Amino acid sequence: MKICMLSELFYPYLLGGAERRYYEIAIRLAKRHEVTVFSLRFDGHERKEEHKGVEITRVGSSHPLDKRSVPALATYFPALLKAASSRSDVIDANQGISSFAGLLKPLIKTPVVATFHDIYWNQWNEYFPFPLSSAGKTMEVLWSVTPYNRVIANSPTTAKKLSILGFRNVEVIPSGVDLNFIKKIRAKKRELSITYVGRLVKYKNVDTLIKIIGEISSEIKGIRLNIIGSGTDEYELKRLAQRLGVDAKFFGYVSEEEKFGIIKSSDLLVNPSSVEGLGLILLESMAAGVPVVAKNLDAYFFCNSGNSRLYSSESELKEKIMEMLTSKKSRRQVIKNGLNTAKKYSWDSVAKSVEKLYEGLQ
Repeated sequence: MKICMLSELFYPYLLGGAERRYYEIAIRLAKRHEVTVFSLRFDGHERKEEHKGVEITRVGSSHPLDKRSVPALATYFPALLKAASSRSDVIDANQGISSFAGLLKPLIKTPVVATFHDIYWNQWNEYFPFPLSSAGKTMEVLWSVTPYNRVIANSPTTAKKLSILGFRNVEVIPSGVDLNFIKKIRAKKRELSITYVGRLVKYKNVDTLIKIIGEISSEIKGIRLNIIGSGTDEYELKRLAQRLGVDAKFFGYVSEEEKFGIIKSSDLLVNPSSVEGLGLILLESMAAGVPVVAKNLDAYFFCNSGNSRLYSSESELKEKIMEMLTSKKSRRQVIKNGLNTAKKYSWDSVAKSVEKLYEGLQ
Protein backbone atom coordinates (compact mmCIF):
# COMPACT_ATOMS: atom_id res chain seq x y z
CA MET A 1 0.00 0.00 0.00
CA LYS A 2 1.26 3.50 -0.90
CA ILE A 3 0.55 5.83 2.02
CA CYS A 4 0.83 9.61 1.82
CA MET A 5 0.96 11.51 5.10
CA LEU A 6 0.52 15.27 5.27
CA SER A 7 1.94 16.98 8.36
CA GLU A 8 3.27 20.54 8.30
CA LEU A 9 5.73 19.58 11.04
CA PHE A 10 7.48 16.23 11.01
CA TYR A 11 10.86 14.76 11.90
CA PRO A 12 13.11 16.23 13.27
CA TYR A 13 10.42 18.51 14.76
CA LEU A 14 8.86 16.37 17.50
CA LEU A 15 7.79 18.96 20.08
CA GLY A 16 4.06 18.26 20.07
CA GLY A 17 1.91 15.18 20.56
CA ALA A 18 0.51 15.47 17.02
CA GLU A 19 3.95 15.42 15.41
CA ARG A 20 5.06 12.58 17.67
CA ARG A 21 1.97 10.56 16.67
CA TYR A 22 2.59 10.88 12.94
CA TYR A 23 6.27 10.05 13.34
CA GLU A 24 5.69 6.91 15.41
CA ILE A 25 2.97 5.62 13.10
CA ALA A 26 4.95 6.41 9.93
CA ILE A 27 8.13 4.57 10.92
CA ARG A 28 6.12 1.48 11.87
CA LEU A 29 3.99 1.43 8.72
CA ALA A 30 7.12 1.93 6.60
CA LYS A 31 8.23 -1.58 7.57
CA ARG A 32 5.33 -3.01 5.54
CA HIS A 33 4.25 -0.23 3.18
CA GLU A 34 5.59 2.60 1.03
CA VAL A 35 5.21 5.73 3.19
CA THR A 36 5.79 9.30 1.99
CA VAL A 37 5.46 12.33 4.27
CA PHE A 38 5.20 15.93 3.06
CA SER A 39 6.34 18.48 5.64
CA LEU A 40 7.83 21.97 5.85
CA ARG A 41 11.53 22.59 5.39
CA PHE A 42 14.04 22.83 8.24
CA ASP A 43 17.46 24.45 8.11
CA GLY A 44 20.23 21.88 7.81
CA HIS A 45 17.96 19.22 6.33
CA GLU A 46 17.64 18.24 2.67
CA ARG A 47 14.47 18.81 0.68
CA LYS A 48 14.22 15.05 0.32
CA GLU A 49 15.37 12.56 2.93
CA GLU A 50 14.78 8.93 3.87
CA HIS A 51 14.46 8.26 7.58
CA LYS A 52 13.79 4.78 8.94
CA GLY A 53 12.16 3.76 5.67
CA VAL A 54 9.99 6.89 5.42
CA GLU A 55 10.41 9.15 2.38
CA ILE A 56 10.26 12.77 3.57
CA THR A 57 9.66 15.60 1.09
CA ARG A 58 9.93 19.13 2.47
CA VAL A 59 8.19 22.16 0.95
CA GLY A 60 7.53 25.83 1.71
CA SER A 61 9.53 28.15 3.93
CA SER A 62 12.03 26.97 6.51
CA HIS A 63 10.40 26.42 9.92
CA PRO A 64 12.29 26.75 13.25
CA LEU A 65 12.86 23.60 15.28
CA ASP A 66 12.15 25.07 18.71
CA LYS A 67 8.74 26.74 18.26
CA ARG A 68 5.74 27.16 15.96
CA SER A 69 5.86 29.81 13.24
CA VAL A 70 2.50 30.82 11.72
CA PRO A 71 4.07 32.56 8.65
CA ALA A 72 6.03 29.41 7.83
CA LEU A 73 3.01 27.16 8.36
CA ALA A 74 1.09 29.24 5.82
CA THR A 75 3.53 28.19 3.09
CA TYR A 76 2.56 24.52 3.33
CA PHE A 77 -0.22 24.59 0.70
CA PRO A 78 1.99 23.27 -2.19
CA ALA A 79 2.14 19.97 -0.29
CA LEU A 80 -1.59 19.47 -0.92
CA LEU A 81 -1.02 19.57 -4.70
CA LYS A 82 1.92 17.18 -4.38
CA ALA A 83 -0.28 14.78 -2.43
CA ALA A 84 -2.99 14.96 -5.10
CA SER A 85 -0.50 13.90 -7.77
CA SER A 86 1.27 11.26 -5.64
CA ARG A 87 -0.91 8.36 -6.84
CA SER A 88 -1.13 7.05 -3.31
CA ASP A 89 -3.64 4.50 -2.05
CA VAL A 90 -4.57 6.71 0.91
CA ILE A 91 -3.86 10.26 2.11
CA ASP A 92 -3.79 10.93 5.86
CA ALA A 93 -3.85 14.65 6.74
CA ASN A 94 -2.71 15.92 10.14
CA GLN A 95 -4.84 18.63 11.74
CA GLY A 96 -3.97 22.05 10.31
CA ILE A 97 -3.50 23.28 6.77
CA SER A 98 -3.03 19.63 5.85
CA SER A 99 -6.71 19.07 6.65
CA PHE A 100 -7.72 20.99 3.53
CA ALA A 101 -6.58 17.97 1.53
CA GLY A 102 -10.19 16.88 1.83
CA LEU A 103 -11.11 19.62 -0.65
CA LEU A 104 -9.22 17.64 -3.30
CA LYS A 105 -11.42 14.59 -2.78
CA PRO A 106 -13.87 15.43 -5.61
CA LEU A 107 -10.89 15.69 -8.00
CA ILE A 108 -9.02 12.52 -7.05
CA LYS A 109 -9.93 8.88 -6.44
CA THR A 110 -7.59 8.54 -3.47
CA PRO A 111 -9.38 8.14 -0.09
CA VAL A 112 -8.65 11.04 2.27
CA VAL A 113 -8.37 10.54 6.02
CA ALA A 114 -8.08 13.45 8.46
CA THR A 115 -6.65 13.08 11.98
CA PHE A 116 -7.73 15.58 14.65
CA HIS A 117 -6.15 16.08 18.07
CA ASP A 118 -8.46 18.69 19.58
CA ILE A 119 -11.17 21.20 18.67
CA TYR A 120 -11.40 24.62 20.38
CA TRP A 121 -14.63 25.88 18.77
CA ASN A 122 -16.06 28.52 21.17
CA GLN A 123 -12.86 28.54 23.28
CA TRP A 124 -10.68 30.26 20.70
CA ASN A 125 -11.28 33.74 22.16
CA GLU A 126 -10.35 32.48 25.64
CA TYR A 127 -6.93 31.16 24.73
CA PHE A 128 -5.79 33.01 21.59
CA PRO A 129 -5.65 36.72 20.63
CA PHE A 130 -7.40 38.26 17.63
CA PRO A 131 -6.97 37.68 14.68
CA LEU A 132 -5.55 34.21 15.42
CA SER A 133 -8.72 33.29 17.33
CA SER A 134 -10.98 34.21 14.40
CA ALA A 135 -8.75 32.42 11.90
CA GLY A 136 -8.73 29.28 14.04
CA LYS A 137 -12.49 29.19 14.44
CA THR A 138 -12.99 29.77 10.71
CA MET A 139 -10.66 26.88 9.89
CA GLU A 140 -12.59 24.52 12.16
CA VAL A 141 -15.87 25.45 10.46
CA LEU A 142 -14.31 24.84 7.04
CA TRP A 143 -12.93 21.47 8.13
CA SER A 144 -16.37 20.42 9.40
CA VAL A 145 -17.85 20.76 5.89
CA THR A 146 -14.82 19.32 4.09
CA PRO A 147 -15.43 15.83 2.66
CA TYR A 148 -13.30 13.07 4.22
CA ASN A 149 -13.62 9.33 3.77
CA ARG A 150 -12.80 8.86 7.44
CA VAL A 151 -11.93 11.05 10.43
CA ILE A 152 -9.62 9.86 13.22
CA ALA A 153 -9.93 11.40 16.69
CA ASN A 154 -7.17 10.92 19.24
CA SER A 155 -9.60 10.60 22.17
CA PRO A 156 -13.34 10.16 22.92
CA THR A 157 -13.44 13.82 24.00
CA THR A 158 -12.10 15.02 20.65
CA ALA A 159 -14.53 12.69 18.84
CA LYS A 160 -17.45 14.20 20.76
CA LYS A 161 -16.36 17.74 19.85
CA LEU A 162 -15.99 16.75 16.19
CA SER A 163 -19.47 15.22 16.11
CA ILE A 164 -21.03 18.31 17.68
CA LEU A 165 -19.35 20.45 15.02
CA GLY A 166 -20.81 18.27 12.27
CA PHE A 167 -17.99 15.87 11.39
CA ARG A 168 -19.04 12.41 10.20
CA ASN A 169 -17.37 8.98 10.01
CA VAL A 170 -15.33 9.62 13.17
CA GLU A 171 -13.28 6.79 14.69
CA VAL A 172 -11.25 7.01 17.91
CA ILE A 173 -7.64 5.80 17.76
CA PRO A 174 -5.71 7.14 20.78
CA SER A 175 -2.02 8.00 20.62
CA GLY A 176 0.52 5.78 22.35
CA VAL A 177 3.90 5.51 24.03
CA ASP A 178 7.18 3.82 23.11
CA LEU A 179 7.58 1.57 26.12
CA ASN A 180 10.90 0.04 25.02
CA PHE A 181 12.49 3.41 24.30
CA ILE A 182 11.40 4.86 27.65
CA LYS A 183 12.61 1.78 29.51
CA LYS A 184 16.14 2.22 28.10
CA ILE A 185 16.49 5.81 29.35
CA ARG A 186 18.46 6.03 32.58
CA ALA A 187 17.35 8.22 35.45
CA LYS A 188 19.80 10.43 37.32
CA LYS A 189 18.21 11.04 40.68
CA ARG A 190 19.01 14.36 42.30
CA GLU A 191 17.34 16.57 44.87
CA LEU A 192 13.54 16.78 44.96
CA SER A 193 12.20 17.82 41.56
CA ILE A 194 8.91 18.38 39.73
CA THR A 195 8.66 18.54 35.93
CA TYR A 196 6.35 20.26 33.45
CA VAL A 197 6.47 19.49 29.72
CA GLY A 198 4.57 21.57 27.17
CA ARG A 199 4.17 24.92 25.48
CA LEU A 200 4.66 28.08 27.52
CA VAL A 201 1.39 29.85 26.69
CA LYS A 202 -1.48 31.23 28.77
CA TYR A 203 -3.88 28.29 28.71
CA LYS A 204 -1.17 25.89 29.90
CA ASN A 205 -1.28 27.68 33.32
CA VAL A 206 2.42 27.25 34.05
CA ASP A 207 2.24 30.45 36.10
CA THR A 208 -0.19 28.70 38.45
CA LEU A 209 2.25 25.83 38.89
CA ILE A 210 5.10 28.22 39.68
CA LYS A 211 2.98 29.99 42.31
CA ILE A 212 1.98 26.70 43.95
CA ILE A 213 5.60 25.51 44.02
CA GLY A 214 6.47 28.82 45.67
CA GLU A 215 3.94 28.08 48.43
CA ILE A 216 5.05 24.47 48.86
CA SER A 217 8.72 25.47 49.03
CA SER A 218 8.06 27.15 52.37
CA GLU A 219 7.04 23.75 53.75
CA ILE A 220 9.28 21.40 51.75
CA LYS A 221 12.76 22.74 51.10
CA GLY A 222 14.94 22.12 48.07
CA ILE A 223 12.31 21.65 45.34
CA ARG A 224 13.53 22.12 41.77
CA LEU A 225 10.96 22.85 39.06
CA ASN A 226 12.00 21.59 35.61
CA ILE A 227 10.19 23.32 32.73
CA ILE A 228 10.60 21.73 29.29
CA GLY A 229 9.22 23.63 26.31
CA SER A 230 9.08 27.11 24.87
CA GLY A 231 6.46 29.69 24.00
CA THR A 232 5.40 33.32 24.13
CA ASP A 233 5.15 33.39 27.94
CA GLU A 234 8.68 32.16 28.63
CA TYR A 235 10.13 35.55 29.62
CA GLU A 236 7.26 36.38 31.99
CA LEU A 237 7.39 32.93 33.58
CA LYS A 238 11.11 33.29 34.23
CA ARG A 239 10.49 36.65 35.88
CA LEU A 240 7.68 35.17 38.00
CA ALA A 241 9.86 32.29 39.20
CA GLN A 242 12.66 34.70 40.08
CA ARG A 243 10.30 37.04 41.94
CA LEU A 244 8.83 34.19 43.99
CA GLY A 245 12.19 32.61 44.69
CA VAL A 246 11.27 29.37 42.93
CA ASP A 247 14.21 27.24 41.82
CA ALA A 248 13.05 26.79 38.22
CA LYS A 249 15.20 25.58 35.34
CA PHE A 250 13.92 26.33 31.84
CA PHE A 251 15.24 23.75 29.38
CA GLY A 252 13.51 24.96 26.21
CA TYR A 253 13.58 22.45 23.37
CA VAL A 254 15.23 19.12 24.24
CA SER A 255 15.63 15.76 22.50
CA GLU A 256 13.37 12.84 23.39
CA GLU A 257 16.28 11.20 25.21
CA GLU A 258 16.85 14.27 27.35
CA LYS A 259 13.13 14.76 27.93
CA PHE A 260 12.64 11.29 29.33
CA GLY A 261 15.91 11.52 31.24
CA ILE A 262 14.56 14.59 33.05
CA ILE A 263 11.14 13.04 33.62
CA LYS A 264 12.53 9.76 34.97
CA SER A 265 14.82 11.71 37.29
CA SER A 266 11.85 13.63 38.70
CA ASP A 267 9.63 12.87 41.66
CA LEU A 268 6.49 14.11 39.93
CA LEU A 269 5.11 15.39 36.62
CA VAL A 270 2.47 18.12 36.77
CA ASN A 271 0.34 19.30 33.85
CA PRO A 272 -1.85 22.29 34.85
CA SER A 273 -3.14 22.94 31.28
CA SER A 274 -6.80 23.91 30.84
CA VAL A 275 -6.96 22.54 27.28
CA GLU A 276 -5.81 19.16 26.00
CA GLY A 277 -6.92 16.85 23.22
CA LEU A 278 -5.36 13.80 24.85
CA GLY A 279 -2.46 14.75 27.13
CA LEU A 280 0.10 12.30 25.79
CA ILE A 281 2.73 13.51 28.26
CA LEU A 282 0.67 11.97 31.08
CA LEU A 283 0.81 8.53 29.46
CA GLU A 284 4.52 8.98 28.80
CA SER A 285 5.14 9.88 32.43
CA MET A 286 3.17 6.85 33.60
CA ALA A 287 5.31 4.67 31.32
CA ALA A 288 8.41 6.27 32.85
CA GLY A 289 7.28 5.28 36.35
CA VAL A 290 6.72 8.86 37.49
CA PRO A 291 3.43 9.84 39.22
CA VAL A 292 1.18 12.37 37.52
CA VAL A 293 -0.84 15.34 38.80
CA ALA A 294 -3.03 17.14 36.26
CA LYS A 295 -6.04 19.39 35.95
CA ASN A 296 -9.28 17.39 35.76
CA LEU A 297 -10.15 17.38 32.04
CA ASP A 298 -12.49 15.15 30.04
CA ALA A 299 -9.60 14.47 27.64
CA TYR A 300 -7.86 12.33 30.26
CA PHE A 301 -10.13 9.33 29.70
CA PHE A 302 -7.29 6.99 30.71
CA CYS A 303 -6.82 8.62 34.14
CA ASN A 304 -8.48 7.45 37.34
CA SER A 305 -8.02 7.76 41.10
CA GLY A 306 -5.68 4.79 41.09
CA ASN A 307 -3.15 5.82 38.41
CA SER A 308 -3.00 9.61 38.85
CA ARG A 309 -4.16 12.60 40.86
CA LEU A 310 -6.53 15.05 39.16
CA TYR A 311 -7.49 18.42 40.64
CA SER A 312 -10.11 21.12 40.02
CA SER A 313 -8.84 24.10 42.04
CA GLU A 314 -5.49 25.67 42.96
CA SER A 315 -5.85 24.59 46.58
CA GLU A 316 -6.51 21.05 45.41
CA LEU A 317 -3.44 21.21 43.15
CA LYS A 318 -1.29 22.01 46.16
CA GLU A 319 -2.90 19.20 48.12
CA LYS A 320 -2.27 16.61 45.37
CA ILE A 321 1.35 17.66 44.92
CA MET A 322 1.95 17.49 48.66
CA GLU A 323 0.43 14.01 48.80
CA MET A 324 2.68 12.71 46.00
CA LEU A 325 5.77 14.23 47.61
CA THR A 326 5.12 13.05 51.17
CA SER A 327 3.13 9.79 51.02
CA LYS A 328 5.26 6.80 49.97
CA LYS A 329 2.19 4.55 49.97
CA SER A 330 0.26 6.81 47.59
CA ARG A 331 3.28 7.17 45.31
CA ARG A 332 3.80 3.41 45.05
CA GLN A 333 0.13 2.85 44.24
CA VAL A 334 0.00 5.56 41.57
CA ILE A 335 3.27 4.46 39.95
CA LYS A 336 2.21 0.79 39.78
CA ASN A 337 -1.23 1.55 38.36
CA GLY A 338 0.22 4.13 35.96
CA LEU A 339 2.63 1.60 34.49
CA ASN A 340 -0.21 -0.88 33.96
CA THR A 341 -2.24 1.83 32.19
CA ALA A 342 0.63 2.86 29.89
CA LYS A 343 1.15 -0.73 28.73
CA LYS A 344 -2.30 -0.62 27.09
CA TYR A 345 -1.24 2.23 24.76
CA SER A 346 1.78 1.12 22.77
CA TRP A 347 2.63 2.73 19.41
CA ASP A 348 2.69 -0.72 17.82
CA SER A 349 -1.00 -1.25 18.58
CA VAL A 350 -1.84 2.30 17.46
CA ALA A 351 -0.07 1.77 14.11
CA LYS A 352 -1.94 -1.50 13.58
CA SER A 353 -5.28 0.22 14.21
CA VAL A 354 -4.46 2.97 11.71
CA GLU A 355 -3.27 0.40 9.17
CA LYS A 356 -6.54 -1.51 9.53
CA LEU A 357 -8.51 1.69 8.94
CA TYR A 358 -6.50 2.44 5.77
CA GLU A 359 -7.03 -1.09 4.45
CA GLY A 360 -10.77 -0.79 5.00
CA LEU A 361 -10.85 2.13 2.54
CA GLN A 362 -9.29 0.16 -0.33
